[in-house]
Amino acid sequence: MIGRRALLAALPLAAHAQEAWPARDLRLIVPFPPGGTTDVVARLLAAEIGRRIGRTMVVDNIAGAGSLVGAQRFVREGNDHTLFLSQIATNAIVPALQRNAGYDPERDFRPITLAVTVPNVLMGNFLRVGTRDVREYFRRVRADTPGRPFGSAGNGTSTHLTGELVSQLAGLRMQHIPFRGAAPAMTALIAGDTDILFDNLPTALPQIQAGSVVALAVTSGQRLAALPDVPALGELGAEFGLAGWESEAWFGLSAHSSIADAHLARLVAAAEGALADPAIRRQLAERGTTPAGGGPAPYAALIRSEVERWGRVVREGNIRVD
Repeated sequence: MIGRRALLAALPLAAHAQEAWPARDLRLIVPFPPGGTTDVVARLLAAEIGRRIGRTMVVDNIAGAGSLVGAQRFVREGNDHTLFLSQIATNAIVPALQRNAGYDPERDFRPITLAVTVPNVLMGNFLRVGTRDVREYFRRVRADTPGRPFGSAGNGTSTHLTGELVSQLAGLRMQHIPFRGAAPAMTALIAGDTDILFDNLPTALPQIQAGSVVALAVTSGQRLAALPDVPALGELGAEFGLAGWESEAWFGLSAHSSIADAHLARLVAAAEGALADPAIRRQLAERGTTPAGGGPAPYAALIRSEVERWGRVVREGNIRVD
């Protein structure tokens, strides 16, 4: 029999074992396929955060339904060793579009930090738009009664909602043509099946540089170093209701609702350290993203403001997901 003294001596060790975190490798769910901007950002950060925490962070791509499948799996199956690459689609657009999304972006996700922001580019098929001047194209669209086709990576994606918002503000007649992902949408634009397409800078730039499409405008607050001759939409001014307007995609890190505050604090410290590392910042910038950081409070505030913004777009545009 084990003596009473031995049992008492073992209690602190057992308590310590229960409190030890992380007790195993961490998992980062990315709700998009491998190879895209989200995946590249996730893998860079996962490696560095894992190194700082002292555990491997495994990236798990769970794609489908415009990020909905991955988000639902995270909420349903995740635990205090599971992170999520949160972004504009999952945490702002889907809740506005779908009343029964299966999760609450504030209740079920604990913000860690904003990781990066990514500007979008408005591109056109030159044979269809007939100009490199975005003002000229917008004036032509206003006068076109049937409306002109614009493509997106799918219903409810950020590229879809960005097109809807610009159309609302600028008074454009546009017809949305959804595709099953950014790659098919770009293929359709090059083929002339649509007039225009919004896409993230990292994936759009190679096609622009190759001359396959023309860059008409960028959605950032100012012109981009990579496209210095392309105007920001905010430069178009009052004529199109876009004076000072800007909108960028963003990606951040969230923890599962089950995580303890002390463990969340360790993740925040590791993520902030990773985003402050000069080598990581350089690699993120080389991929067309802007490193961010700032911690949970500013990130939570951004998510709340984006939920309000895109919810208004959905309501005013009477947008539905097929």
